[in-house]
Amino acid sequence: MKTTFGPQKILFPMPVSLVVTGNMGKANIVTIAWVTLLTSAPPTLGISVGTKGFSGEQIKENKHFTVNIASADKMTEADYCGIVSGREVDKFEKTGFTKLPSRHIDSPIIKECPLNIECELVSASLVGRTNHFIGRILEVHMDTDKLKDPDNPGTYLTELMNPLIYMGGAREYRKIGGKIGDAYSIGKKLKER
Repeated sequence: MKTTFGPQKILFPMPVSLVVTGNMGKANIVTIAWVTLLTSAPPTLGISVGTKGFSGEQIKENKHFTVNIASADKMTEADYCGIVSGREVDKFEKTGFTKLPSRHIDSPIIKECPLNIECELVSASLVGRTNHFIGRILEVHMDTDKLKDPDNPGTYLTELMNPLIYMGGAREYRKIGGKIGDAYSIGKKLKER
């Protein structure tokens, strides 16, 4: 049996992303769970940001942003960045996060996040009261000590990355569980039947 609820904003799990706008002198952080990869060639991702906030204005003005995946041990700081306005407070100062320069854009990355993605804005649209931004991925930064092979980004050690997960609808933060199978492989069992 299923219970129906009509249109809702529920999708889970989602990584907790800290989106940084601005530059090394003045940068803002906003917490967003609505982030997704869109295309592989060229690599792009999409983010959704409310229209009332400071960050959406900054992305439109600067034409770039970084997406920084928070680790579970930064849950308090990540939540804080989503509940206060960058117009009123310096979130880097308040959280103790460290700005590092990006390679291709002015918006900095966050040192304390194990995965950082530099994006150049390629498209902005409005759906309802939400800005939808598409960013072309220009660079990916990963903590070297969390990779089996420092020359291969696909060898990250999930347990060491320890991504913070948001459960939409329930409004909960969670940690990721253990590995249960290999993608693009485990399903081959059904081919053999």
